[in-house]
Amino acid sequence: MTASSLSAATTPEPDAPSSPATRGRLTISERVVSRLAAKSAASHPAVGARSGGVLGVGANQDFSALPPATATIAGSSASVSVRIGLRFPSDIRATTEEVRQGIITDLERFAGVTAAPVDIQVEWLEAAPPARRVL
Repeated sequence: MTASSLSAATTPEPDAPSSPATRGRLTISERVVSRLAAKSAASHPAVGARSGGVLGVGANQDFSALPPATATIAGSSASVSVRIGLRFPSDIRATTEEVRQGIITDLERFAGVTAAPVDIQVEWLEAAPPARRVL
């Protein structure tokens, strides 16, 4: 008997997956849903957040920071609110709709939560730097 045939003979077969009703319960906290929403919003290249400062004074516009997000869960649904900043000029309506759809898709994919409504508050706009002129 070879080593591989011996291990195959002594290793038990994995059990078939049990039904979802017998596996237990999964609870996803509002904090996790909020964090997923913030990361989803921040993944859009035109979205930023405020960072630094004390009590909001002296905060900088930062396109690498996560925007603040809150979520309230009721069953398998969540209402989400996100506060963002945007690069300007841009189509604000189209950009916020892209962010909203991204949040809805990511929450469904990663947490199994249906997000409705998703409120987005645009708090600030950052203008593109002026083009340099050559004299």
